[in-house]
Amino acid sequence: MVIKWMVVNTSILERKEKEKEQRRNAIVEAAQSLFFSKPYDEITIEAVAEKAQLAKGTVYLYFKSKEELYLAVALRGERILNLMFKRAIGGNKNGLEKAFATGEAYYEFYKLHAQYFRMCLEAENMLVLNTDNVCAKELIETSYENLQIVHDSVVEGIKDGSIKSDLDSMLTSIFLIQSTRGMIQLPPCFETFLTQSGADKDATAKFTLDALRLALQNIQTKTARGGAK
Repeated sequence: MVIKWMVVNTSILERKEKEKEQRRNAIVEAAQSLFFSKPYDEITIEAVAEKAQLAKGTVYLYFKSKEELYLAVALRGERILNLMFKRAIGGNKNGLEKAFATGEAYYEFYKLHAQYFRMCLEAENMLVLNTDNVCAKELIETSYENLQIVHDSVVEGIKDGSIKSDLDSMLTSIFLIQSTRGMIQLPPCFETFLTQSGADKDATAKFTLDALRLALQNIQTKTARGGAK
């Protein structure tokens, strides 16, 4: 009887945990729909609760504030970027190729998930004030892991000779990410100039990444390999 009671009790607990997770996901889904379609200041917990078809008090059981909800949605985007980075560095690539594969993946992330891209950037400013909740901590950890993927690629490139050996690996990694991000976030006037000149953002992205590659590439190693052929 005791064993049967324990099995039944465990089953009830598992069902309740599953229901809690489903409810939490429903709240994040509702918040995501609103954050994707409206300015941050126009969204309230009440609106999220209504969208999720839950009581406002229920939403507060899972998230303490609108900011925390925003970070939860941004975390989804950061996780997608993490998977794209990991896929990008796969295969038989040297360090330089891996580093720039992450740059291409970052641009592709922007093209496929523009709203997540925007929210991830805005969430960085919120993290300064919200480092004491689970969503903020997970977002920081995932963001750092993404930086680490780029950094590991740069370190590998310096070791295998495909990237200049006199470069600081962490500064180089941040430079690559920020340069790619800056290219994506062109001012509206630059977007207009591109259109008028017959160019587009894809061409700008390729030009930026090619220029960065030339700046980092160990030309001596490339020349030496070319000479050996």
